[in-house]
Amino acid sequence: MRLAAAVAVCAVFLAAAAAGQGASPASERAALNLESFDFAWRKIADTFWEEEMGGVDWRAVRDELRPRARDAADARELRNVIQGMLARLGQSHFGVLSGAGSADRGDEPAESASGDGACTPALMRTVSGGGGSSASDAGPGFEVRFVDHVAVVSRVEADSAAGRNGLLAGAEIVRIGDQSLAALSRCFELESLDPRVADMVRARAVDGLLSGAPGDPVQVELADGAGERFVLELERAHRPGAVEIGFGNLPPMQYLFETEQVETSTGGRVLVVRFNVWMVPVVKAFETALYEAPAGASGFDGLVIDLRGNPGGIAGTAVGVGGYLLDEQVDLGRMLHRGSDLKLLVNPRRVSRSDERIEGFKGPVAVIIDGGSASTSEIFAAGLQDHGRARLFGEPSAAAALPAVIERMPNGDLLMHAIADFVRPSGERVEGRPVVPDSLVPLTREGLLAGRDEPREAALAWVASELE
Repeated sequence: MRLAAAVAVCAVFLAAAAAGQGASPASERAALNLESFDFAWRKIADTFWEEEMGGVDWRAVRDELRPRARDAADARELRNVIQGMLARLGQSHFGVLSGAGSADRGDEPAESASGDGACTPALMRTVSGGGGSSASDAGPGFEVRFVDHVAVVSRVEADSAAGRNGLLAGAEIVRIGDQSLAALSRCFELESLDPRVADMVRARAVDGLLSGAPGDPVQVELADGAGERFVLELERAHRPGAVEIGFGNLPPMQYLFETEQVETSTGGRVLVVRFNVWMVPVVKAFETALYEAPAGASGFDGLVIDLRGNPGGIAGTAVGVGGYLLDEQVDLGRMLHRGSDLKLLVNPRRVSRSDERIEGFKGPVAVIIDGGSASTSEIFAAGLQDHGRARLFGEPSAAAALPAVIERMPNGDLLMHAIADFVRPSGERVEGRPVVPDSLVPLTREGLLAGRDEPREAALAWVASELE
């Protein structure tokens, strides 16, 4: 292994020396291609949680693909080669994203000649990760979910461009700007992917196309329940209450924590919590919602945590939130690193952040998940389910729970790779095995068109029945 590394270093050194003596652009590209490929291969070899690489002959994979990496004509072709290498592992959370500092900025695809907008440059930038900044988190004021692989409006913010234009949940999204959504499958050959992975690509594409700088307009073509099409031009804006926050190498994102109080038919008070990503502020916000005015620690009888569309974040925050719901020390699962295991231990919270004595919440807890619930959302939901502390509603999760990091490669692109495996308290892996709700209640377009959120209604009905 050391010999192989030395050979790789020598190759890069010689290529650099040749470049200094007037090497051709082709030879410079080949040298940078190899440097980036070797970086990715070595990083995975050093950090994969199993030394045997899950049974994959990692050296043979390198020997097979390295010549193709060397001969890649541009950054996109090299990304495809490295992505193919990572695919041999059969895991999620391994990928290559186009970096803002990539050596190739002119290798974008041309617009489709057919006029249907297939593979527009905006679409490819969105999915490859090369078209965004912190400002890209502004949107037109509605959320999107895929129902039977069709993008539909699932929630409209009242005080937003979409709300002011009268947009209602249940409308199908037909086109965003020049991009026809019907072309997504052809563009990315989604039929060859696992359906859940394909929907994750679709969701990333739609979210990216809808987002942009605050104040910029986006034109959206939609179809109502009767199939009648209409076009709205909506001004993008940050969601009220959203806070820009960053972590590590991740770009800044808009973090949003929302609460609602619902009264049951018998007078019970239920707290409904929604947040879009697991970041450090979640723990404090959760404590504030549960223990401070207007209800206080004993004021809520039940709790609903809505994790639909939540892609995850920092695993430690799930441990922090769990401390308010469990009255004894348990673990939410185990992170399996190379040569070591790390239990995600939950310790009951007895003292608030303001040093006041508190008791853990003892009422019924419902958690709502769907195919957009991934990583830390799955860890949290699976852990509470295994310990019998919560009942899960909605649809199976994304089955993508591995903790991952993002690092910049020599050519400026970004390598995303997992550094550990995860096993839930029951002993089952979550990676590749979705967390399945106790009550399967899919979101339907018919329900949305009727103004109903069926998974949420089911969760609230169960909490009410438990209180009775």
